[in-house]
Amino acid sequence: MAIIKNSQTGDTIYLNTQHTFGRNRHTANTHIPEQDISQSHALIFWKGNDWYIQDHSRNGTLVNGKYINHTTIKLSNGYKIQFGEQGTTQWEIIDLTSPMSYLKSLHTDNEIIELESCYAFPDEKTPDVFIYPVDGTWKLEEKGIAQNLKHGEIYHIDNKAYTYVENRILEDTMDNGYVVNNAYFQFILSSDEEHIQVKIIIQNQEMDLGERVHNYILLALARKRLMDVRMGCVFSDQGWIANDELLSDMSKEFGKELDTYYLNLKIYRLRKLLMETKPYGYLFSNIIERRHGEIRFSHPYFQILKEEECIGEVLAIAN
Repeated sequence: MAIIKNSQTGDTIYLNTQHTFGRNRHTANTHIPEQDISQSHALIFWKGNDWYIQDHSRNGTLVNGKYINHTTIKLSNGYKIQFGEQGTTQWEIIDLTSPMSYLKSLHTDNEIIELESCYAFPDEKTPDVFIYPVDGTWKLEEKGIAQNLKHGEIYHIDNKAYTYVENRILEDTMDNGYVVNNAYFQFILSSDEEHIQVKIIIQNQEMDLGERVHNYILLALARKRLMDVRMGCVFSDQGWIANDELLSDMSKEFGKELDTYYLNLKIYRLRKLLMETKPYGYLFSNIIERRHGEIRFSHPYFQILKEEECIGEVLAIAN
């Protein structure tokens, strides 16, 4: 995430995708009160894979020792930007990585949590709150109830207050949709079903999710959807299973009592694995869909193989 630091005060700013500087405190992301600063003085913005600065002031902006006026130039690390005559208006570029949404602490200056994967608070061993992305939106989940994070809202996490700053890059959703709609999940079972391997197959490309405990959850949910498809249920009604029913089934399978806490942790770890699986795993991080007291396998296409024989598949949406 792009960062600039004030050369005189040491203040740090995390740049928004479109970040304005100026004297108008109501419209500028960064308010600069000096009289020689224009109401809307300059804009720093992300385009393609680079950051740029565009001046639209009456006096111009000094960038690395040269004035620009009503022009746009590409920025590089280490550049110094000065908006006015006073030294307090000079900033140095510290980082120019791509923008991302983040949580900003209301207790500690310059403390942020960059949102780029999945997160568990206070930690992954004893999580109470989960934060994860679904279709470009960040969600906060607590006690099995998820809500969308909203720009500017305050959230209390691990006894600390944070403001959510939405700062995402607009992606090519058409390409993403093509990838998702042309993919299917493949479950590969051993003869005794003690080993469950899961792959995501996109035409001739495979993403191997390996053999993990949460694969049992995915398989159980896929089988429930398969049963509903065979019964002729419409897509929106397919696959839903009560959390308690799934936990009861898993407790029998694993020979120990499992609770909602355990289920939520496994779902979190699955989402995190998908976010880290290259190149397209992040597009499937919403594979488990939730509503009050119920969950389901959300992807419409899948295949279940046992000893190389197909024992069930849904490779077209049932209407």
